[in-house]
Amino acid sequence: MTHKKVWESLLLYSTRNSQPVDVHLYVPRPAGYVDFQNRYKSLTDDIEISEYPDYVYFGYRDIARKKKENLPDIFTGFLSLIYISGEMHDLLTQFELGHTRFKEVELREYDQKTPFPGRRWFFMHIRENRKTFVPEKSVSIHPVGTKGKAWSAHPEGDNKLAIDATNACDLDLWIDRSIRNRVFFSDRLKIAIKDSGLSARWLGFRPCEIVKRGGA
Repeated sequence: MTHKKVWESLLLYSTRNSQPVDVHLYVPRPAGYVDFQNRYKSLTDDIEISEYPDYVYFGYRDIARKKKENLPDIFTGFLSLIYISGEMHDLLTQFELGHTRFKEVELREYDQKTPFPGRRWFFMHIRENRKTFVPEKSVSIHPVGTKGKAWSAHPEGDNKLAIDATNACDLDLWIDRSIRNRVFFSDRLKIAIKDSGLSARWLGFRPCEIVKRGGA
């Protein structure tokens, strides 16, 4: 497909997407958890399915039941891991996601034993890193570090991310590690999420500038 429009999302940036949901991993805490988070976020080393969590749980004892019952259909929990509802899973899997994977996880109470009734939940692992960000044609971005290989952009103000989507023409959702904390959505996937009525209000969609790398 040819992307005539691409949207950046603040799913991994905005704290409004964060929910008090912790994760159980079969590694020592904290060192193993930090390593898992780094690999999940950077995509420099893959994570095996066997390493995925079996369950997640509310990270605080005194969370109001209404809040528990009204988690968004897509959010980030502790370690900035992404979780989606069964309904969002059913929607996303109708689109081209490449190597991105999901695993169903049980949501439990703070005691890590009592299942919390209601919806199905899935751990989401975005495994598509495509070189699409064009920093030299973007507006109001800032270098991260001194090597000139990574950039950041504040979500407010006049920043505009320039994207050459040629390398992602087969995908509806991906990341580019060179621009920090952004997830890119195709126009058709963004529209489907908006039209679905699912709770995803803090994804913070903003249109990207479609360009050709190296062109005028």
